[in-house]
Amino acid sequence: MWKNIIGQEAVTQKLKSFYTSGKIAHAYLFYGTEGVGKDAAAIEFAKLLNCRNIKNGNEACDECENCRKISSFRSEYFQLICALPAGKSDDSESDPIEKLAASDFDAYLEELQLKSENPYHHINLPNANNIRINSIRNLVSKIYLSAPRGTKKVFLISEADKMRQEAANALLKILEEPPKDSIIILTTSKINSLPKTIIGRCIKMHFEPLTAEQINAKLSQTNDYSKKEIELVSHLSLGSYTRAIELLNIGIEDIRSSVMQYLLSLLKDNYAETILISRNITAKNDKDKTKYFLFLLNIWFRDLLHIKCSAKEDKISNFDIIDRLIKLNNNYPEADIFRIITELEEAEKLISQNVQLTLILVNLSFKLKKLFK
Repeated sequence: MWKNIIGQEAVTQKLKSFYTSGKIAHAYLFYGTEGVGKDAAAIEFAKLLNCRNIKNGNEACDECENCRKISSFRSEYFQLICALPAGKSDDSESDPIEKLAASDFDAYLEELQLKSENPYHHINLPNANNIRINSIRNLVSKIYLSAPRGTKKVFLISEADKMRQEAANALLKILEEPPKDSIIILTTSKINSLPKTIIGRCIKMHFEPLTAEQINAKLSQTNDYSKKEIELVSHLSLGSYTRAIELLNIGIEDIRSSVMQYLLSLLKDNYAETILISRNITAKNDKDKTKYFLFLLNIWFRDLLHIKCSAKEDKISNFDIIDRLIKLNNNYPEADIFRIITELEEAEKLISQNVQLTLILVNLSFKLKKLFK
């Protein structure tokens, strides 16, 4: 049901209109910030197209067999394609899932279960950096098979920007000769990373960042988190519900406190403290925690930039500690904020390149110190 989607009224209205008019395109491209409901909307649209008991003329019932199977990723009318670790081979057109190593297969099933419980969940598999050619070959083998009357086969390519060139070329051939009764939905937060030839053959639909109020309202429906935690992540997630959940699971108050301590230690030339904080953040080679540590650092300096530009308080993500931002700005008025943000973005890229995590944060501290004047 559309109530499963947070916000995005303009998008859901368009999808309802497509359904009621019967003008269903063969390919859609859902793009926008990560974690704002692109995959969730694609799943909802697939349910609507195959629901046996439509509600209110344009809403899936969430109760019939087709709806339940699509929600749990067990439907013959719906397939999710995502980045996967390397399998035993990419030579054949057989199901790439079957070629995964046993540990990768178990991890995939676990992630799929989490996605079925929460369509905003971001599937995160170790060493899954690309959507492989074998996944698209498998799609080709299924998409031209006829579907039962009154049904639509829907193929969701999540994070389509992760397709390798050969995979993108294979997909383009399908888009050039679209099959009947089959729909492809691509989702991406990096639309400029997709080939223009693919973009041009899809109906594009932009997903806006969610408001802090929308994220707060959704999170407040459970008793899993404190009011303070919800308020913090609603502002610090930059419009992403998925990011808000992940920050809560990591421990938003503790990790932001570590960010403050890290900055204070490098400004005071207390490198022993800087190294200790860096080790604590990167313990057990925790890439997700390291990524969010850098993310929160980035937000801090973007807030500092807003302070320098005398922006309104509602533009500040760290709304509860504006006094610290003002003090830092007064103490270091010549700090090169743009260079600092660039260094933070470069540091985040190193995480995916398997650079030693503690080394990333320690080296970053030396670079940041030089940019404070």
